[in-house]
Amino acid sequence: MGQDGPLRLYCFHHAAAGKLAFGPWPQLLGPSVEVVPVLLPGRDARFNEARITDVAGLHRELRTAVDHPPARPYALYGHSLGGLVAHHLAARWRQFAATAPELLVIGASQPPDTDVPVIDAESPTEEAMLELIRHSSARTLSEATLRRYVLPVLRDDLMLARALRAAAERPADVPLLAVNGDRDTLADARAMAGWSRWTTGPFTTRTITGDHYFVRERALTTLLSDVLRSLATGLDTASAGV
Repeated sequence: MGQDGPLRLYCFHHAAAGKLAFGPWPQLLGPSVEVVPVLLPGRDARFNEARITDVAGLHRELRTAVDHPPARPYALYGHSLGGLVAHHLAARWRQFAATAPELLVIGASQPPDTDVPVIDAESPTEEAMLELIRHSSARTLSEATLRRYVLPVLRDDLMLARALRAAAERPADVPLLAVNGDRDTLADARAMAGWSRWTTGPFTTRTITGDHYFVRERALTTLLSDVLRSLATGLDTASAGV
């Protein structure tokens, strides 16, 4: 496979998170992969911008964020909420890019057709959202800080997740790798296997060390390095397990 520059990896963060979720990835994945974290508005450097809670708003964002040249191969990684965003993009890539992604990787995200009460509820309780946060590094923050700064972002992100689940209507015609953490009680191996219904391309699952937020684990970047190296060099990705 010929290519114009390194393979580009667009990364979509989990709910209430930002670019820091992928902070060490450029160094860990090396020069053969250009890591492009996509920061949704309403957090980090975009704190003062209105957060996206619907599909139309996400489409406007993706048209700006996925600025992709036709000759450049690319892949997608989405974690939790980001997995729904990445699949939505992969299933509708013609709206945002000149070519299809070489690979879609989804981590720690329940498929759209499964029951996830905290997402499906129109107004999740603060207690339910705090329980989600207890699985993340934000659990070290005081409850007052969580309620004031984190829960509003999380509530809007869950609204976007609900909109994406409702809008999911067709599988992506790209290879899909679904990854779960061996200590993840929110999206375990059985749940992640359900993504097989959401692609018409080759489908593979992998279990790695970590809880729901294994995006920070070296095991994930090691797996991605092997898989993406195969894409970047034009080798058969089956040799890397995809």
